[in-house]
Amino acid sequence: MQHESWHNFLTSESGAVSVDWTVLTAAVAGMALAATAMIEDGISSLASDLEAQLRTQQVSDAFVVFHSAHFNALYDAGVIDEDGAESMFDIANAMTNATILTGIEEGILAYNDGDLSDEDIALLVAMASVGVQRNIISADDVNLVSTY
Repeated sequence: MQHESWHNFLTSESGAVSVDWTVLTAAVAGMALAATAMIEDGISSLASDLEAQLRTQQVSDAFVVFHSAHFNALYDAGVIDEDGAESMFDIANAMTNATILTGIEEGILAYNDGDLSDEDIALLVAMASVGVQRNIISADDVNLVSTY
């Protein structure tokens, strides 16, 4: 009786497909791991090269130009002349976008508190002018000084 059940077990084909799929799946997973190990160094090298290239690229902001009209209210008040305004604009244009956003936020708060000097207001207008042209702030969100 024992011999007959072993014979039936060994000759039975039920479950053979499951075993085949298990072996095939293990083989595919092993090949995927092997392929990943082979190209991992190349991918890491490529990612490092790409990062280095992106960090050294300079985005052209030649489209950002000095608009004298943004400073008209300050000219009228005698706070600054056109050369001074252009100098402030150049300082603002050399700033990063993050610095401009932080400067505008802090400047508006200080302006509302009355804690800004005339020079600080001129720099704030210059940062707003650059920020609007770079499309990092909306012209609707920051009104350039129209009266001073």
